[in-house]
Amino acid sequence: MRRLLFLVLAVALTAGCFRATNLMHEAESLYLRNQYREAVRVFLQIVDRYPGSPEAETALLRVGQTFMLNLADPQNALEYFGRLVSEYPNGEKAVQAHELMAQIYERTLRDYDHAVEQYRILLDMGAGPDPERYMLGIGRCFYLKEDYKQAIAEFRRLVDTRPSSPYVPEAEYQIANCYFVANKCDDAIKQYNRVLEKYPATKYKNDIFLSLGVCMEDKEDYTTALKYYRDLENTYENKALIKKRIDSVMTRMRDKHR
Repeated sequence: MRRLLFLVLAVALTAGCFRATNLMHEAESLYLRNQYREAVRVFLQIVDRYPGSPEAETALLRVGQTFMLNLADPQNALEYFGRLVSEYPNGEKAVQAHELMAQIYERTLRDYDHAVEQYRILLDMGAGPDPERYMLGIGRCFYLKEDYKQAIAEFRRLVDTRPSSPYVPEAEYQIANCYFVANKCDDAIKQYNRVLEKYPATKYKNDIFLSLGVCMEDKEDYTTALKYYRDLENTYENKALIKKRIDSVMTRMRDKHR
């Protein structure tokens, strides 16, 4: 009797998994045909019929992604990602859902406080091989909030606690940018030069030269400012901007010596 009951349960479980897999294939097929709302409808059938299953967790993620990427509906995306992390806090898709929530809050809604909250959750989860990405994201959010003091603190935390991380050069550069936009040119110059010294091949070299030129203008060191701009004449993408800066400096130099 027990053996028969076991076989019945095993068959039922196998049949359930098979049906969930079939529905998943149907939903993905609809998605690939750009029938996004129909795909969402089928994904949600999986969620309702097979709660607690890996397929249901994946379906919630796919619903959120579809609202986010294809239906331009960030609020609904957040709802389903939130449901996923609530119902499957230790599931395989939880980290990805938190990352996508952080992305929506930061890039789409510009709700930086909630973005920081998601990045901190990810750090607490010990998620992923490079948590420094989340530390960088926190600093970036404070920068975008124009809370430059806190942004510097967050970027420095990354630099000080994860000195061998590949994200450290970015953090050091962003520290300099924080000083620059906060009109602390002396600190900005020092930090930009630190970046150039430590990372001479940095992809931000041209942008650093431009910022250094602006700082030198503010300090009325027009000769040095002009040198930075001249170095950018043939390499900076926005050549019109560099020409404008050069013309401005030369005018100020002439006025100064009248």
